Formats: sequence, structure tokens, C-alpha cells
Amino acid sequence: MNVLYLGKAGCECRKTDDRYLGKADLYNPPMTHEEAIHPLDSAIWELGEAFKWLGDGDVWVRPHPLLLSIGELAAHVAYGEFKTFFREFESPLLGDGVRYYPVMLETPLALDLGAEAVYAEVKRIHEAGKAQFLVESPDLAGNSPYREGWTWSYALEYAAFHVAYHAGQMYSVRHLMGHETEDN
Repeated sequence: MNVLYLGKAGCECRKTDDRYLGKADLYNPPMTHEEAIHPLDSAIWELGEAFKWLGDGDVWVRPHPLLLSIGELAAHVAYGEFKTFFREFESPLLGDGVRYYPVMLETPLALDLGAEAVYAEVKRIHEAGKAQFLVESPDLAGNSPYREGWTWSYALEYAAFHVAYHAGQMYSVRHLMGHETEDN
């Protein structure tokens, strides 16, 4: 697949790798790195809304045996941020068991972290990844070294979706626990 568009300087730009092109790659002229990461920033903010008025005692509680706790969902989100921006990063939320739902379901995670600390840790990982991304300013149409076969544009697009999806799950978990939450 060849996609042709005029770049910011009026130069002709062509993309030939169509395995994991993001929508931004297909339809829009190049954007700034700040514009590219903005949807992910918004999703992280929305995730923070899911933590409002959450008691520390409810962070690691599963409302049903087949559902993950808010803390486990946050750890999974943190893992997604890690996979988007890093090869190595130290965090109590990151471990082999937070990759995929079936693994997480079989090995419950409960850390000695309350609601504020869990969200702060997810945000710390996000901010560190964002800072590194903005400093490196990689070609958005180029391949991400952290997500094999994905362009940077697609990696960011998917990361925003991933965080927002799990923020919605957190709201559902809270509602199943009988919590009143922000109107989102």
C-alpha cells in the first residue's frame, strides 16, 4: 500500500509498510510530537478520574472472580505504557504477571499501594515515557523499537485506546462495588 501526501514543507511523503499504520498515517499530514501524544495524555487524565474518591481498601479487591481489581487494571495499563516507551523501567506495578488477562486472572496481584500511590505510579511511568519520546522525537511514520512492526504513530494511537478502554473497565468495577463515581 502506498500512501501519498504533502508534508509540512510541501515535500512528497510516501509510506509503503501497511502492516500497522495508524489512522494518522493514512489520512493526515504529519503532526508534531506533542500533538501525537496528546490523546494518550488525555486518556491518562481520564484514568485519574476513575481513581477519584477510591478508598485504599478497594484498590486490590476483585468484585467478581472473573474480573480484575482496579489495581490490577492499573498495573496492566502501566505495563502497556512500559511496552510503548521502554525496554527497561523499574516500577512495583511492572511484572511478568500483568501482561494479559488470563495470566492475571490466575495470579491475583495485591501490592501495598493505595489508590493515590497506584495512580501516581502509572502517571510517573507515562510522564517518563512521554519525556523520552519528546526528547528523541522519532519519525512518527518510522517503526517503534519497542513494538515490533508498529509505527510510532500507531503505537501512540493504540496506547491511547488501551488506557481509555481500561479506564472504562475501572469505572465498571467501581460501579459493581457500589461506588458513586464522576459522571464521565
